[in-house]
Amino acid sequence: MAQTAEAANLLADFRNRKDKGSLDADQIERQALRAADLIVNYHQECGGYLRDAVTLLCEITASEDQQAARAGVRALFPALIERLNDSFNPAACQLYDRILAQVIDLYRRLQQAKGFDETLNSFDIFRESDLLARKSRISNPHSAFRIPHSALRKILLLSRVTIGADVAITSVMIAKLRDLAPEAEFVLLGSAKLRELFGGDPRVRIREIRYERGGGVLSRLTSWIDVVEAVNEEIKGLDADEFRLIDPDSRLTQLGLLPLLKNDRNYFFFESRSYQRENATCLGQLASCWLNEVFGLTGETFPYVALSAAHQNFGLSVADRLRRAGASRITAISLGVGGNQGKRVSDQFECELIQRLINDSALILDKGATADEREQINRIVATLAATGKTIVEINEQNCAEVISREKIEADAVTWDGGIGAFAGLIAASDQYIGYDSAGQHIAAALRVPALTIFVNSNSETFAERWKPHGAGAVEVLHVKNASGPADSILSQVLMKSGRWMKTFSHRDHRGDG
Repeated sequence: MAQTAEAANLLADFRNRKDKGSLDADQIERQALRAADLIVNYHQECGGYLRDAVTLLCEITASEDQQAARAGVRALFPALIERLNDSFNPAACQLYDRILAQVIDLYRRLQQAKGFDETLNSFDIFRESDLLARKSRISNPHSAFRIPHSALRKILLLSRVTIGADVAITSVMIAKLRDLAPEAEFVLLGSAKLRELFGGDPRVRIREIRYERGGGVLSRLTSWIDVVEAVNEEIKGLDADEFRLIDPDSRLTQLGLLPLLKNDRNYFFFESRSYQRENATCLGQLASCWLNEVFGLTGETFPYVALSAAHQNFGLSVADRLRRAGASRITAISLGVGGNQGKRVSDQFECELIQRLINDSALILDKGATADEREQINRIVATLAATGKTIVEINEQNCAEVISREKIEADAVTWDGGIGAFAGLIAASDQYIGYDSAGQHIAAALRVPALTIFVNSNSETFAERWKPHGAGAVEVLHVKNASGPADSILSQVLMKSGRWMKTFSHRDHRGDG
């Protein structure tokens, strides 16, 4: 077929240019993106697999030319892998497995991947087919009914790597299993930031694992070695009936492809991208259903966060001092998008939204986690200040001084700091508004009325899956054309926000997780 020939030609052209030392970063990126499109289109059209196109992406990402390598990573992950996974299509899951199995098999043979290869060998994974055979076995969830739970001493859970996903999915698993195993310790393997959201739960311990979301392919793959070592240390001395390992489709195992136990009897894998059940649409609901089936449980369980007393008190202190100064309602806002600018509407929309909301509510604006997000909020703050609004900026250096005041006289405060403190501010607010990001899941878990703006989501299924899930009020506004008139989007947000403000007060919810 033409696509097969084109993939072969792209690979040959890249190798020829590499041998001649004439790689051009822009051209390489075009070729890499074309390879990604070919892989998806060919599979959709005939169910086929373009091995040469995957080989091309691997060789580009492994290039010594750093510009070319970065271009390859952008094509392999955002343009191909995330595109497949965000579709929540079972066929796309199978294609992902084939791609990553080939990527792993090619990368393990690099000179600098000796440790990675040796660790795979220790699990009797010697070739690509071994990875796929194991994945096929674990993708058919075995029942844990017959495994006694009374002896459980430890439940290990892998982080989903992103904070929002851990609140939406992983926290449901912890909450659901706490009653099943009342004596067990929960060990969550992931970012140290998770302590800010679950540090208030004495049964949960965070074991730090670093994963470079923005790193190269090899750095992402080799972080798995750290997970293997951590798991071995955690289960040392435990009998098989004394622990369970739950993988909620984690990037730490490249979505289940990389093994962690020699015997998968105690390993349970939730393939969140393909699992479907009637009347369950969002990932939190699906995780709850899956746990019921595998562990013989019943009922629906909601996401939760367990903030430390310090973070709870910080949020309450700021909110209390705003109310002492006359604020009748408080709205927490996050306009961060995790670096994905496609999730935003526009600068104009964000500025107008803040200017309208500030007339009826004191605002708490999160400055985000990146320089771009901080600059984004700084522009809005400058516009507000120019119209005579009073802004108090709070950060980790001056927060003690600010909350020592009798009251905070401000139309808005900004927060520039950790996620735990911002979660405390959300908990003390009357409502939360933001784009599709971690804040929406935190608000829903805290039972704070949450309005999420989904912009240009890959599919309706994507928006359904990532809808915040909680016992409180949750609204989702789908924006299919962010380039359209901002007034229409703005009016919908304000209408939903206004309806909430007539229904809820800060006394109607308890934001304590």
